[in-house]
Amino acid sequence: MKYVPAFTAAFLTAVSLVTSAFTQDRPVSVETNLVTMNVSVSDKNGNYIRGLKKDDFNLRDNGEAQAIDVFSAEDSGLSIGIVYDNHNQADDLTLSVLEALKRLSGRLGERDDYFVSVFNDKGSLTTDFVPDADQLRRHLANPDRGTPNSLYDAIFAAADRAGKLKNSKKYLLVVTNGTDRSSDHSLKQLRLRLRNINMPVYVLSFTPENRTAYAYSDIIRNGPRQSLGFGETSALDRSVIDEISKSSGGQAFESSVRNRVYLAGLATKLLEEARSQYVIGFYPESADGRWHKLSLKLNGPRAKGLKVSSRKGYQNTRASVTP
Repeated sequence: MKYVPAFTAAFLTAVSLVTSAFTQDRPVSVETNLVTMNVSVSDKNGNYIRGLKKDDFNLRDNGEAQAIDVFSAEDSGLSIGIVYDNHNQADDLTLSVLEALKRLSGRLGERDDYFVSVFNDKGSLTTDFVPDADQLRRHLANPDRGTPNSLYDAIFAAADRAGKLKNSKKYLLVVTNGTDRSSDHSLKQLRLRLRNINMPVYVLSFTPENRTAYAYSDIIRNGPRQSLGFGETSALDRSVIDEISKSSGGQAFESSVRNRVYLAGLATKLLEEARSQYVIGFYPESADGRWHKLSLKLNGPRAKGLKVSSRKGYQNTRASVTP
């Protein structure tokens, strides 16, 4: 009898089981627990560093060294979900935000894709282009029933939609006053959702109307809070915004500035950082359902003077994918 190597026999058995499942019209579940992270490397002046290799990075999961199974340094396409909280916002702010988003979309390339979801207390409008102010007024006066009308629900829905976009580099950009108004999803549920996916959330939060200056928090870089003026948002609003961005590995900005040039500058900063990022992934040895802390550092002499920024952890759960 002809000898069949053990690996070949196991492979043929697996193929037979899959074929059998299809012929019996049963779904096939494939388990995957790949953990990916978008990684920025910058120098002391904030310039992004490209050209690094897989061996330049040292990855640890809860303190244990991990082999890097996925590595990409390509300037690949971007997929961006944009969420705009249009609750009770003045016309000048709406026009500034829409103009900034149009400038952002104008800088996207052929490989990129995006959508815009604008919501108020009645519902939301989601398009694959940046709507104008008249389109918002007409639709949001009588939006589709059942669409998200509060912050957490809108971000939750946008995360699901962005997850279906074509590119591996996925991001959410949220423009809001930072206040949630009775979402069905709690902050805890939203945080857990964002922990389970590699999708940094960049948040621009506007301060109340009576604020006259602004400040920002650079969350992804773990830097100190830097004040750029007088006053800030409430502690509650700030903690919510910080929590959303920090749990995903993004950045949060707080501002009362309505200047469209300033807003467009923030959007440009997002694109610059996204295009310079590396994608790193690994397979954890087991799924324990717990929160795991990630540590990513550079090896060798190139590490001096450079800063690595990425998501700080992940929820270690095994996902089932059914074709």
